Amino acid sequence: MNRYRSFTLPVFRWRCAPSSRCYKRFSSSTTATPEELSHSPNRKEQLFWQLKVASYVSGIAISIYGTYVFVSSGFQLDRSKRKVLLHFYGMLYGNTLPKRVQALLNSRYSACLDQDVLRYLSAYFIKFDLIKDNGFTRRDAVLFLENIGIDATNPFVAQFIAAASGDSMERRMVSGCSLQEFAELIEALVLEEKINGRSDLENRLKGELKQLVEEEELQILHHNPFRLNNPLISGLTNALSKELRKYVHVDIEAARTKDLQNELNRRHRSLHQLQRIAKSRQLSDAEIRRLHDIEEELELLQKELSKEAHVCNILSSM
Repeated sequence: MNRYRSFTLPVFRWRCAPSSRCYKRFSSSTTATPEELSHSPNRKEQLFWQLKVASYVSGIAISIYGTYVFVSSGFQLDRSKRKVLLHFYGMLYGNTLPKRVQALLNSRYSACLDQDVLRYLSAYFIKFDLIKDNGFTRRDAVLFLENIGIDATNPFVAQFIAAASGDSMERRMVSGCSLQEFAELIEALVLEEKINGRSDLENRLKGELKQLVEEEELQILHHNPFRLNNPLISGLTNALSKELRKYVHVDIEAARTKDLQNELNRRHRSLHQLQRIAKSRQLSDAEIRRLHDIEEELELLQKELSKEAHVCNILSSM
């Protein structure tokens, strides 16, 4: 019995191409399956379905947002438009005000007090703020209140001290405060007295402040009848505070917006002039550079104008 089985090796047929290069002939045929043939249409349908769902969701979200803005604006179209613009520009530029606007807002001085009390209070505050090296501190406010019978154990005074920066009572007492904070403390004390049926605190404040301010004025006039930087020119101080309260919200930004708009119009006129020249002849290198500079300036001015409009919207919504 033959222990070895016979087997045959696969034989490949070789042919020579006309270019004398031999190649191996393989018979291969590929046929696409029905799943592969239907893959492309299904993918298009899936993409269309996803876009359709995304458009539905976006439409619902925009409708809900528009309804919320319209209702929260008291069903007023103008306020709704301002609020939408405020949100849109807030995403682009942020909702923080420029430093110059923050400084003007911090300079406001208003309280529900008698006009004479406000005038004397501002003169008293400015006197200490100019004379002392560290300005008007919370200790000065507490000492003034102690003269009229209000000590530091009062809840409003304690809250006024606690609002200062510092990790100890002594550091909080020597920290500074603004005129508005001092006026708000006096306002809270006066309103609390009026709620409790007593209205003599404002009169006592007025008398104490009037005496202190008039004594200081007499001393200044006696030693130096003319002082250019006299902090006790109460009339000018009162007029300035009124103007700031009246115009700081709108007019300052409106004036800056108007200036930017005028500058934008001037740049547009220069641009149109160069464009008319370009239609009649070829521009020189200097004119081309000027044209590019004007286009860049227009872009920057337009961006700055939109920022100012955003600031006006923030101020009007405060």
